Amino acid sequence: MNSIVKNGIAILLGAIPMYGFAQGECKFDTPHALQRYLKPSGRTTPMIMAHQGGTEDGFPGNSLATFERTYKQVPCVLLEFDVRMTADSLLVISHDNELETRTNGKGLLNKKKWKEVSKLKLKDSQGTITEHGMPTLQHVLDWSKDKNLILIVDKKPETSLPKTIEMLKATGNANKSVLICYSLAEAKQAHQLAPDLMLAVGFNSNDHIEAVTKSGLPMEKLVALTPRDLQDKPFYDKIHNLNVVSSFGTNGNIDTLQASASRPLYQKLWESGGPDIICTDNPVLVQSIFYKKE
Repeated sequence: MNSIVKNGIAILLGAIPMYGFAQGECKFDTPHALQRYLKPSGRTTPMIMAHQGGTEDGFPGNSLATFERTYKQVPCVLLEFDVRMTADSLLVISHDNELETRTNGKGLLNKKKWKEVSKLKLKDSQGTITEHGMPTLQHVLDWSKDKNLILIVDKKPETSLPKTIEMLKATGNANKSVLICYSLAEAKQAHQLAPDLMLAVGFNSNDHIEAVTKSGLPMEKLVALTPRDLQDKPFYDKIHNLNVVSSFGTNGNIDTLQASASRPLYQKLWESGGPDIICTDNPVLVQSIFYKKE
């Protein structure tokens, strides 16, 4: 059994809910609306982050069809996607640089021009080639600009930071976006370029939490990306005391189990009083656990 599952069972069995919840309106017209929404207090159900938009039921990750399906079924979803750059400097949506991993292509994405990449088809989570192609960042931002959702933008380290931020601003998506940063130095650069933009950074240990607090970054603009193994509750309390919301990834762990086994583990994860956001490949399933239709 995976360590996250074993540790989750051990830590979560005696846990109790931490928060009440008032979701508020999922509409982010001003820089501060998203900042107010992404706070840890006042919730009785988790926020759901769709990793790669979700990879359930034969839908490939990082495709517009997947994004549309998840958006329709998971209200106010935190839609996570990956941004990379082609050889001709076009920003596209792809988790991997190696094309063979998730498409019917071969070679490296950053060595191919868009004319060639645009002809490829995406694979689903089982490796089956689908009818869906790789979207550009422009495609996604045009699709999302009038929708009530939150964009979690995983700009890979080799991808242009200024260009990514400029596109978020130019398409009217900056107010609903959180930019994932791979270092505090990158987060500081992003904050200089876009002071109102929300940023997600790693809170991987108590020492790292201290480093973040001393970095000069405004805590009200941050989302904490926490370790893949569930931590003791005081670790999350320390983050919450900074009024920072925390995210926990179940992709590759709980997500890989059958629904009958994973459902109680998602519930117990939330009841631990630790993570505020569940980042999952199965957003529709997780939605069905915590948000019952009337």
